[in-house]
Amino acid sequence: MEEKQKLTGTQLRTILGTYLGWSLDTFDFFILVFVMLAISSTFGVPLLVVSSSIIITLAMRFLGALFFGPIGDRYGRRITMMTSILFLAVFDFLVAFSPTITVFLVLRALYGFGMGGEWGSGMALAMESIPTRSRGWVAGLIQAGYPTGYLFAAIDFFVIFPLYGWRPMFFMAIIPAFFVLYIRYGMVESPIFTKYREHAEFRKTFSLIRKNYKLFIYLSLLLIGMNFVSHSTQDLYPTFLESSFNFSVHTVALIAITYNIFAIIGGIISGIISQSTKLGRKWTAITFLIIGIMIAPFWAYPQIFGGSLVLVLAFVAPVIMQFVVQAAWAMPGIYMNERSPAEARATLPGVAYMLGVMVASTAATIEILITTYFNKNYSLALLIMSVTVFSVTALIWLVGKDSKNLSLDPLSS
Repeated sequence: MEEKQKLTGTQLRTILGTYLGWSLDTFDFFILVFVMLAISSTFGVPLLVVSSSIIITLAMRFLGALFFGPIGDRYGRRITMMTSILFLAVFDFLVAFSPTITVFLVLRALYGFGMGGEWGSGMALAMESIPTRSRGWVAGLIQAGYPTGYLFAAIDFFVIFPLYGWRPMFFMAIIPAFFVLYIRYGMVESPIFTKYREHAEFRKTFSLIRKNYKLFIYLSLLLIGMNFVSHSTQDLYPTFLESSFNFSVHTVALIAITYNIFAIIGGIISGIISQSTKLGRKWTAITFLIIGIMIAPFWAYPQIFGGSLVLVLAFVAPVIMQFVVQAAWAMPGIYMNERSPAEARATLPGVAYMLGVMVASTAATIEILITTYFNKNYSLALLIMSVTVFSVTALIWLVGKDSKNLSLDPLSS
């Protein structure tokens, strides 16, 4: 009878608050990918140095997950998510005032630490607060917060950068702090966490991770692959458009805005497909990864047809690619939550995710190195990376088992 009820106002606020939290989290991250060339010029350092800040930020997300995840399993998903959002917002705001490249890198590292704590507790809170039948589209929506943040960053770039440069773009990073007030007012703690609150302890969290070490290793490998899928197709792409085709700031921003709108749609559609069809989580992800491999040549070589069609394909190909990428990415969050024990659900998926992020943080740098080796051939670098990581990640999904509709109730007393 419970499964047939509509979502309550509290559940809807939880979904919206979690979605906004992840959106604003990733907004802060993606500001950088639009202004790497400008920052390189400001501090007089090679682009490779600026791109290394991506590695530092994403590596610190892993440490943040190790720190905040057990706190989320011990003291609650809600308070942990709020704290990490405030932490990351403050330090990324301070990036705007960086006097040197060293200070810039340190502040981005601290921002990354806070970013590492938001996803694990936020996704667990949402998945544990809604009916089973709603998991698919909700997971798709929340994970679509990632391209939503990218979209906000593109708009920020479009409006602010041409007039004021890169520093004021980071002023917008403080916005997540204001949303904490909304999140605190409109959200309640996960009912599943409430069931075991009295028995929650750090020792039990780590004991469950040790007990499920094979699952942790598998999820970590899966998320390494999935993070390479996203970062190999996103981090360097604006720079590729600027460098290879001399597109203006507004053109690059409009392309990014367009493909992120469609990425959001792709994530929600994928979540619905995984819930309402026999594909489930596993085969939904594999299907979209295969589609990604098929369109990769057109995405990496928009100049393939020449002439005025270059601009057309430069709009259409990344739109399709990011629709596909986010459709595949709608699956890991729900998949990991369905397979993880409740008492370690803020930690195990979060740490696996951020471990994957840490390894895949090298994607843009690897692509730059490949580009340099092949005489600044960005297209070839993007094609090699995308086809490789899409193929390997599809194989990792293939060897796993599906998780659709598994119980999220505590697995230990």
